[in-house]
Amino acid sequence: MKNYFKFYSLLIISLVLIGCTNAEQPNVFGYESEDGNKVNITTGDQASLEVIINYFEGYNNKDLETVESLEHEDFLGFAHTGQVVEGSKQHIEMSKKFLDQFPNAKWEILWSISSDINFKNKPTENWVTTCLNTSFGEGENKNNFQRIFDAQIVDGKIKKAYLYQRDMSDKEIN
Repeated sequence: MKNYFKFYSLLIISLVLIGCTNAEQPNVFGYESEDGNKVNITTGDQASLEVIINYFEGYNNKDLETVESLEHEDFLGFAHTGQVVEGSKQHIEMSKKFLDQFPNAKWEILWSISSDINFKNKPTENWVTTCLNTSFGEGENKNNFQRIFDAQIVDGKIKKAYLYQRDMSDKEIN
């Protein structure tokens, strides 16, 4: 009888301890389609957020060396205008011309989120989606845009990016 009591006591304690363990499960918060099937989007590498912060700090500081160091050589960018930027060198040349024309350009990060797309038929991809307020120009020629910058991060650098943009209303600016 005493042995049964020990056995059941150990069994109950074991079940309680096992039941209290917090198994690490990915935080699924969305999906993407892959070949007509939904694949999970989960919380991504938080270090990727620093890549984006440093990237736009580089722009704000007119430090294109930093910007270039955070892009892969074969960077591929898709602009809201339909323009395709092929290679970091081309992107930096365009950025230099832009900053020469608009030295007061400013990028303000409003929010940023890192996510992993857990594909079934190819490797997981890490993407950082960032919302920015962007302004450049002066007086009546001042432009204020809100942008979504969606960047694929590979080995701590931007591999591919999509830029979406909308004009900001006067209510949002003032």
